Amino acid sequence: MSRYIVVIISLLLFWGCSTKEPVQIGKKSFENEDLLIMQALHLQHQKQYQDAIDTYKQLFQKSKKLNYLIEAAKLSFVATNSPQTLQLLELGLKQDSNNVDLRRLLVGYYMKVSRFQEATQEVEKLLKIEKNARNLAIAGNIYLQQNNYPLALKYFQSSYNKAKDENTLLNMADILYNFLDKQDEAISYLETHVRLQGCDEKVCFKLIEVYGKQKDINGIITTYKKLYEENQNDVYAKKIIELYMYKKDTKSAIEFLKKTGYNQEMLVNIYASLGEFQAAFDAAEKLFEEKNDFVYLGYMGIYEYELNKNNLSETVLASIASKFDRALQKINNAVFLNYYGYLLIDHERDIAKGIALVKEALLQEPNSLFYLDSLAWGLFKQNKCIEAQKILEPFMKNIQEEEVQMHYQKIQECLGKK
Repeated sequence: MSRYIVVIISLLLFWGCSTKEPVQIGKKSFENEDLLIMQALHLQHQKQYQDAIDTYKQLFQKSKKLNYLIEAAKLSFVATNSPQTLQLLELGLKQDSNNVDLRRLLVGYYMKVSRFQEATQEVEKLLKIEKNARNLAIAGNIYLQQNNYPLALKYFQSSYNKAKDENTLLNMADILYNFLDKQDEAISYLETHVRLQGCDEKVCFKLIEVYGKQKDINGIITTYKKLYEENQNDVYAKKIIELYMYKKDTKSAIEFLKKTGYNQEMLVNIYASLGEFQAAFDAAEKLFEEKNDFVYLGYMGIYEYELNKNNLSETVLASIASKFDRALQKINNAVFLNYYGYLLIDHERDIAKGIALVKEALLQEPNSLFYLDSLAWGLFKQNKCIEAQKILEPFMKNIQEEEVQMHYQKIQECLGKK
């Protein structure tokens, strides 16, 4: 079934609330009317559609209430492909030729069976009876089905001006952008709707799609921000950060994270990547206090070292060591094991303990070059230069890291002296 037919069925059956009650219990026109109503509803619920249709027809014949016939026609239109749909509609229109429910169903029926000329004629009759947003949208979909884009747009615009319906807006944007080469006008409609009516997800995703085609990253970010403000969905916040990082706009990423409180772990990482270790330390400390998660205490140890590595006093080294000791009592983290181990080795505070910590890290990641370098450096500090050389030598042809090269050179000098 064409997507336009699906849209028209939706407009026929689900747009707004009906002002009429097709099935009313308690207003009897004949004996057992209520019983027949319950029977029709039960059959409909059991998906015995033809029996339900026959029961509604029986209700109409006995009561002469047109709503029963409308219900039968509606059920026939949606649930069956029987020619009886047209017969029911024509019977109803003989009784009330201006009934908008029957007229709408007749338009839908002609569209469903691809009789577009009759559908066009009927929708014009319908609009003469009632030119509301719903009927105008049906007309727009009919002309869109026939690729008459200017006329479809005209009806959609008239419908949208009355109801500000999101689906009608999307049809307008699609026609303007893809068929009439009016991209700026399409964007203007979408932006205005978002500004005045709010960031409905369907509309905002359409706007994001259009901005993507225009390569307007700032527009995409702005729209995701509106989505996040209205929905507080972390998926949107993640997209915003990803886009800021794609633009290398870390300042804006930081501002967003600080303002929203979203993913403060990411804030810590961004600060660290920028070398802003005081800010990284402060953010990690705040998370540690809030969550009592010792991984943040370990990071505090790293950032405290980076902050003071050019001016390390015994007091600072003791403070850093205390943080790692406390963190490693709670979590067995390879990064912290290696970092703390290397610190103990390099500053010759406790080389044996440092080597033990690095070896524990290597149990988790045995192929890590940086952990192997830490171990080799520890062995060098213990004057075990041959063992240290055996660890690093297989990697040195492809090593670019200056610190590893410096360590290997020192080990080579040690072997030369020996």
